[in-house]
Amino acid sequence: MANPGLSIVLRILDNENRLSERADQKSISMLSIIGVFMVFFIVYYRVIPTNALTVILIVLYFICALTAIINLIMAIRPRIRKQPGESGIATARDPAFFTGISEFPSINAYKDSLEKTLQDDSSVMDVYIRQIYSVARINREKYKFVQRGVVMAIVTLIIELVIITYLFTYYMGEGATKMPPI
Repeated sequence: MANPGLSIVLRILDNENRLSERADQKSISMLSIIGVFMVFFIVYYRVIPTNALTVILIVLYFICALTAIINLIMAIRPRIRKQPGESGIATARDPAFFTGISEFPSINAYKDSLEKTLQDDSSVMDVYIRQIYSVARINREKYKFVQRGVVMAIVTLIIELVIITYLFTYYMGEGATKMPPI
């Protein structure tokens, strides 16, 4: 008789894996958006007048953009640290988790370990519970970086809009004869 709790555990694991994929998709999308807006900024960069306000805004822009990019990249590949008293995220040679599978010396050793694990329902549950815990920790880190990256991307875009607005008002005040070619 199959363990009814196993289907719930597998559903939780699937949900955690989907959350991980969503974090990666969000990060990649935000990196693309920042890239597109940076291209617009580079086009207008040559017509930005040099004064104290524009220098401050440009420095802030690049700091925020760089911070957003770093956070979004860290969301795609977060660093997970061991907690005190923890031997590791997954046990060595865990036959159902990617880090353990790759440590088997041969396919036969992997097959034997997987068959042995599948014979005992409690060991199967333990394997998947460790996976859920590991993926949940990874997701916590991913979403922390996604949140920071999104906030910094928004600040970056706001600064860029302020610069563009400043350019518009600056050149409208100078007159149409001073309007730079775009």
